[in-house]
Amino acid sequence: MENRTTGKECEDCTKTKNCCVKTCFNEGEANIFQQLESKELEFLVNGKQQICYKAGETIIKQNTTSTFVVCMKSGFAKVYVEGEKGKNLVVKIAGNGDFISGGGLFNGNVQHFTISALSDVNCCLIDASVLTKLFAENNSFAIDLLRNHAKQNNYLLTKMVNLTQKYMPGRVADTLLYLRKEIYKQNPFTTKLTRQDLSEMSNMTKESLVRILHQFKNSKLIKTQQNTIEILDEDSLLSISKNG
Repeated sequence: MENRTTGKECEDCTKTKNCCVKTCFNEGEANIFQQLESKELEFLVNGKQQICYKAGETIIKQNTTSTFVVCMKSGFAKVYVEGEKGKNLVVKIAGNGDFISGGGLFNGNVQHFTISALSDVNCCLIDASVLTKLFAENNSFAIDLLRNHAKQNNYLLTKMVNLTQKYMPGRVADTLLYLRKEIYKQNPFTTKLTRQDLSEMSNMTKESLVRILHQFKNSKLIKTQQNTIEILDEDSLLSISKNG
């Protein structure tokens, strides 16, 4: 069963100069589509749908069959594993320019993660069969696509090691530094993530997460006001992260 019951079609970016496939990656970043020739790029663009999701809507559902991958144009989404008894593990936050497949592109299109919109999301859904056809016909594109998957797998492996080997303060420090440096790229930053989301990113209970954030505040490492977080002592957070 293919899953995409939420979201609605929005303005077709193929009719504008701001086509996501051509411009969703910032200049200087690795764009996996840059190896495609003009005809191949048009083939890719013509077979996609541009969909807008409201915050809270599901883009991809774990353990369903889905024949598309997601190219994020704007907004943020959380990628997470749904565990037993409602316990989830948030493995990453997807933002502008991210290319995410749910883990099913080369594995029978079965999705290993759920992807849910944190904010309003504008993204393109690209037919996986189009990508696999281009993968078979364009060696340079195939190499870049495999590198992209390897990079994602390496990130997940590192995250799993950190979550199992670090103490709770180290895991919370990792989460805060990840949001500050890789997702929002500013300080302070305002996030749509709830305290429950942050605890699921750090593999702990919400109560433990709140307690450690309180300890960080008392130690003048961070400052929080509702959903805005400011890192006051990044060096100390880095030390906590490094030492676990």
